[in-house]
Amino acid sequence: MFDTNFVESDSLLVGRVRGVLDGAAARKLVEFVELTEAEHEKGFNRYCDLTQLKGINLSADEIASFAGRRRAYNPNPIRVKSAFLVGSPLALGTVYMFKALMQSERIEVRWFDSAEAAAAWLQVSPEILSQGSL
Repeated sequence: MFDTNFVESDSLLVGRVRGVLDGAAARKLVEFVELTEAEHEKGFNRYCDLTQLKGINLSADEIASFAGRRRAYNPNPIRVKSAFLVGSPLALGTVYMFKALMQSERIEVRWFDSAEAAAAWLQVSPEILSQGSL
């Protein structure tokens, strides 16, 4: 489903999602991010690689619900960046809808078609994002 790695030195949560992203998988991912946010009072940026997905099975209502949940959850006032690496038009559309519905003052969402571009925006080395399996 998803692998994660927290890079303490760069305050970065790296995640890779595989298989089919459905409501149950997305809920687990959101819950994991929220738990990690509660544990790290200093905040952290996020990078999510969606290029290994075989499919996305989320309704517009589910995406809106997750976006609302992320917008409302605020364990600290720290502004963070959330970068998504997309590998398909479906992943791009899903992230675009999520960003449009979330409209968070605290979480800035962007999508990228290369890990290098995401790394530049997150101000980390591309190697951190492209390391082997987590």
